[in-house]
Amino acid sequence: MFRNTFFVLKVGLLLGFGLTFSAGADDNILDRPGFSLTTLDGSGNVGQYSSVTTGTDGLALISYYDATNGDLKVAHCSNVACTAASLTTVDSAGIVGQYSSVAIGTDGLALISYYDASNGDLKVAHCSDLACTSATRTTLQSEDNVGLFTSVTIGTDGLGLISYYDATNGDLKVAHCSDLACTTATRTTLTFLQSEGNVGQFTSVTITGGHGLISYYDSTDQVLTLALCPDLACTTPTVTNTPDRTGNVGQYSSVAIGNDGLALISYYDATNGDLKVAHCFDTTNTICTNATRTTLQSEGNVGQFTAMTIGTDGLAIISYYDVTNGDLKVAHCSDVACTSATIATPDSAGSVGQYSSVTIGTDGLALISYYDVTNGDLKVAHCSDVACTSATLTAVDGAANNVGAPSSMILGTDGLALISYYDAINGDLKVAHCFDVACTSATRTTVDNTGSVGQYSSVTIGADGRGLITYNDITNGDLKVAHCSNVSCTASTLATVDIAGSVGQYSSLTIGADGRGLISYYDATNGDLKVAHCANVACSAAALTTVDSAGSVGQYSSVTIGADGRGLISYYDATNGDLKVAHCSNVSCTAAALTTVDSTGTVGQHSSVSIGTDGLALISYYDETNGDLKVAHCSNVACTAATLTTVDSTGTVGQHSSVTIGTDGLALISYYDETNGNLKLAHCPNVACTAATLTTVDSAGGVGQYNSVTIGADGLALISYYDATNGALKVAHCSNLLCVPYHRRR
Repeated sequence: MFRNTFFVLKVGLLLGFGLTFSAGADDNILDRPGFSLTTLDGSGNVGQYSSVTTGTDGLALISYYDATNGDLKVAHCSNVACTAASLTTVDSAGIVGQYSSVAIGTDGLALISYYDASNGDLKVAHCSDLACTSATRTTLQSEDNVGLFTSVTIGTDGLGLISYYDATNGDLKVAHCSDLACTTATRTTLTFLQSEGNVGQFTSVTITGGHGLISYYDSTDQVLTLALCPDLACTTPTVTNTPDRTGNVGQYSSVAIGNDGLALISYYDATNGDLKVAHCFDTTNTICTNATRTTLQSEGNVGQFTAMTIGTDGLAIISYYDVTNGDLKVAHCSDVACTSATIATPDSAGSVGQYSSVTIGTDGLALISYYDVTNGDLKVAHCSDVACTSATLTAVDGAANNVGAPSSMILGTDGLALISYYDAINGDLKVAHCFDVACTSATRTTVDNTGSVGQYSSVTIGADGRGLITYNDITNGDLKVAHCSNVSCTASTLATVDIAGSVGQYSSLTIGADGRGLISYYDATNGDLKVAHCANVACSAAALTTVDSAGSVGQYSSVTIGADGRGLISYYDATNGDLKVAHCSNVSCTAAALTTVDSTGTVGQHSSVSIGTDGLALISYYDETNGDLKVAHCSNVACTAATLTTVDSTGTVGQHSSVTIGTDGLALISYYDETNGNLKLAHCPNVACTAATLTTVDSAGGVGQYNSVTIGADGLALISYYDATNGALKVAHCSNLLCVPYHRRR
């Protein structure tokens, strides 16, 4: 069980207004903007100082800095394209992880060099396994302020060689590891440099002819410099040269050995704001006494944060940052000397591309890790071809962490909301327990992390006043239940309720008249609607019933208890494209009367049911044929007939609907506007909801999927939903009964 108490990461107010007013204020108060928006889960500001390499398992491993927590983290990609990854905090002792660099040792495990900012030290982490789920950490040098601009490679002796900057003395230094884990190292200040002023920033190290070759920036003379180590440990006087002295050049350097055996260096020309490369063409000691210098791009201010590797075509590929446009860019060299290049922009969404690092995957294509400044994310770009003319982009960690889809929310006995939701990155079921009525912050808890679990969750409050959550175990195809041990659900008891085939999708949970949970869900193996009636308050076991097996039925189910004390379930008939209801014949729903409520076109997906103040059910659902939000107001308790109304037909709207009854006795329906990517809310003017007042609650990016609405202790609506743009769980708290901006109560 994991618990993380945190403060709000981001609060956005629609239209930029910074005020909301609670209900019950003076009648002359003007409420605006009608709702406050809060992001509840996202990993914060991560992704700076990234470095990527390919492990012996053929998957990328990325080291990077978590600026929110001041930690060194790693992401181990789940596939070649790195569209998902497992995340690990490697070092959290103080502010650590800046200037990280990663290489794979001869033992097949990663070695990461990085800077300890709290102590001004050079540190290394030697991973214990391929995914780097744990690591041995060592401080290699603690005298002076050292360890900035680190770069690590593996020498021909199989040991790590690390170049880094000594900020106290302005020197370039090298640490040669004494063993595979680098638990000790021989440290050397490159002797030829001690009279050369401030040198050693922006280092990059590679191996050529069994010797270390280091590119770096001489900030005294503002030139690009190259140093060649005469021995493996780089302990003897070093040969140096300046491949480029024209203007202020050499920051953000990266060095690699080309297929011709000669050094190629990418770097930034600060004088002109250009991306440049230097190709060495002398063979004596490969020290670059002669070099061809090429400006690859000069439009705008480009070339910071360069990283270079050699592609499977034998040509260099360089990732870098375009300051003018805030883009990640790639240059694919046209020849070994890189006298020209094809330029591509893989990512231009916001300000992206700083702290880039590039490697070649087992598929022969480049994989680039980089920082998304706009969202504070670690991102990767998986190139679609050798030249990286296009790429698949993934936010691996950060605010764009993929959490909150789907979510379910209920009001706890403490008057605060409890939200169950799915963490897609880690495959976990999580809960957020709100700190206040508006849910401006929350305590997050991982409830279940056994395999891939947590989709299709539904939460309610049991007869014991504790949360009860149903959800799908994707790994085993089971229906599971979590019974919270306390109001905030920081601990819970887990039970598997149904294991017969692939079951548990589209689950919905309510508490029956007997005080036990009643769960509706989909049996994907047989295409049936099933019900589980809990045997006790904790639902450690349940009686299972197949309610409807006529065709493929039971998706998008929603269950409530009617005025007669029996369960009423709305669901989708995929075979006929209809909205159906099942009215249970008894408390445990061992049998039910089935009714087709709407069969006009393809209707009934994304259904949600609630009981109105008239004692009759109101069902919100999606009309796929017309792209509309519809409601069905039942004519009797069993809902054998209903009045149908199209509530919203502007664009494609109505998916992910959720309905509740407000304190005014009228329904509130939250739903997704697919056309505009917005979260919307409909407030019904009468019990049957024959019309509605429509409001756009959140329009910042692609928001509103997987929403759930409840009424808070303050009598105002609270909506949990998914922010697809940032991969975050968000909450909207309405500031008036109608949840509309600029509402003046009379």
